[in-house]
Amino acid sequence: MLGGTFENRFVKVKVVGINTKGNLSGGLTALNCMLEKNLSGVNFIAVDRHDVKNLDGCNAIHKFRLLDKNDEEILTENLRGSEMIFIVADEVWENVKVVALAAHCAKKVGVPVIFIAGGDFEDAEDEIIFDALIKLPSKNFEFDSAKVVQNFIEAVTLPGQPKIDVEMISEVIKDSGAIVSYGERDGKNAAVKAAKAAIEHAENSAENFKAATKILFNVTAAKGNLSLEEAQKLSNLLKRHAPKAEILFGFSIDDWLVDKVKFLLVASF
Repeated sequence: MLGGTFENRFVKVKVVGINTKGNLSGGLTALNCMLEKNLSGVNFIAVDRHDVKNLDGCNAIHKFRLLDKNDEEILTENLRGSEMIFIVADEVWENVKVVALAAHCAKKVGVPVIFIAGGDFEDAEDEIIFDALIKLPSKNFEFDSAKVVQNFIEAVTLPGQPKIDVEMISEVIKDSGAIVSYGERDGKNAAVKAAKAAIEHAENSAENFKAATKILFNVTAAKGNLSLEEAQKLSNLLKRHAPKAEILFGFSIDDWLVDKVKFLLVASF
């Protein structure tokens, strides 16, 4: 264990980046990208199993090597106090054991565990415990995973009406398989285009997306760029792709986006 236990009652989200290859890889470089975004209310934890030099290349303050049972217990304690935990790893099969151990520690905390997996993830789902999955390609993994975490933070922290919160996300993904997807577009009809990008991402991630029973989506945009009527249109769009799903939604206002729209989708089965 390289990092000390930290306690901060204002910290709600913790992100665990895991190194899987023999050099500094996606999970740790993703943390570096997220740290550059200065996300509020987020703590970052770097994990490797063998090489301290890889951890040295990550800018996260808290760093762990998972070598034995004692290390697992310490990591679990450091994850407590959060409302949501992200596990971030690229090319999982390069070191599926350490990813599975970290996810197991996170699951003990009793909050939603969202696994952001890069590259080939076939059959690894049987090895790793999580509540919701987002699949990303290895190309640009660190940047795309940073976008996902940022979109989640914006969805639950920025002003807006109606609002989603961590409890709503937890309610959607608990006791079921769930997937997460996202889209970003700007210009004319940006909301619809972002929604379609998220739907395409979801359908590529889960062959049974059509069978989703509940979908929660959040739109982040500048004030005035989305109305309740437009939100209903987006709900109808989702219904065409997942006709059995109950649709819930929220807005987040970020005037810095100007004409860009971000669309975050969580679906359970």
